[in-house]
Amino acid sequence: MAYRIVDYSEEYGSIMQFGKNKSVYIHRWYPFVEGYSKEFISKIVDEYKEIQKCENIVCLEPFAGSGTTPLELQDMGYLCYSFEVSPFMYDLACCKMETTYTIKSFDNYCEQIVGYFSKPDMYSEKKIETNFKTLVEHENIDKWLLNREVRLGILDILEGINKFHSKKYQRLFKVALASILLEVSNVYRNGKCVSYKENWKDTIKYSRSDVHQIYLNRLNDVFREDILQMERIKSKKKLFSNRKYCYYGDCRKLIFNKIPDNIINLVITSPPYLNSRDYTDTYMVELKALGYMGDLTAVRELREKTLRSHVQIKWGELETLEIDELKRSLKDIEKYKDRFWNSELLNMIRGYFLDINTLFKGLKSKMASNGMIFFNVANSAYYNVEIEVDMIVCKIAENNGFKVAEIREARRVKTSSQQKGIADGLRESVIVIKK
Repeated sequence: MAYRIVDYSEEYGSIMQFGKNKSVYIHRWYPFVEGYSKEFISKIVDEYKEIQKCENIVCLEPFAGSGTTPLELQDMGYLCYSFEVSPFMYDLACCKMETTYTIKSFDNYCEQIVGYFSKPDMYSEKKIETNFKTLVEHENIDKWLLNREVRLGILDILEGINKFHSKKYQRLFKVALASILLEVSNVYRNGKCVSYKENWKDTIKYSRSDVHQIYLNRLNDVFREDILQMERIKSKKKLFSNRKYCYYGDCRKLIFNKIPDNIINLVITSPPYLNSRDYTDTYMVELKALGYMGDLTAVRELREKTLRSHVQIKWGELETLEIDELKRSLKDIEKYKDRFWNSELLNMIRGYFLDINTLFKGLKSKMASNGMIFFNVANSAYYNVEIEVDMIVCKIAENNGFKVAEIREARRVKTSSQQKGIADGLRESVIVIKK
């Protein structure tokens, strides 16, 4: 079956990226590279209401990420279930959805941190030691993520936060620390990984007290401002929160037992793209430096729970879904097997669509009769072979009893060095699917 592809580049092109959120209340607490803007979500909600002629909407976001979708929906007054498998991203999403912060408590905890800085512990070598070889500067390595003084400053902040009596404020202040982490580190986010800053050994010279001050400035200039605004809003109306509907764990499993049947009206989601990006790697500085991951075993366990869009785990031989477009792509890519940069490439592709299929199996029983899904994906390419991800997802949706309304082309995305050969870029789409 041929699916209708509609050009939505004018409608979606400028609102499909998180960049528009960088200065927006609460959304700005942490820059999330992979997210989309709040305007994209509100546009879809307005469309759904117009089509279905209803006001009461229960939503779902299977891949919460930084919490953009459930946060924007709660601001609009809509219940949104969500799932997040990364412990850091889960903290970030829940932190942003919390509506019970007060400026009085915030200022009290800020004072506690400042007081702690005035008499910091003298860290022993043992406290600075880590199970991750390149996290902190030490002898016998050429590259490290954090200079020794920077690591000391971060440890001071973490110890101060751990003395808080409130888990809610521990989470908030930890997110604030995460928001300055790359600034004081030796690396920057570069696509699917982190890269070292230019001349970092000569130019990155933050002291322990510099890290303290940068952190306090971020608390005061960003977080305190937004909590003040939250109090002003609460003085006028009661705030609704989706925080308790955000679950920590793998959506492929939790969707079957955390959500009542036949309740979801609207799904707005953007799963990881099939681009061999391991989001565990992308946010490894936060996961390691803030104590979310203690060793390589923990890293592996997290990778095993993520959608199979990366090649970091060997899964063994996986089955292939009975979809012609998928089989054809796999066959064409397999011709280049002797040139593969990773032996797990074909398994990654198979596993990715098996995971998408599991998700749609779960969605089938959870969606209401008037349910609609807006599914944001991007096509992929390896060795000049394009994988039409959107077309394959359409087949998966139909195989699970859904109807595909159309594929909306939002924009063209550039190919990476591992996704060669498509001159005009790869289609990024929003697939509109109905129950």
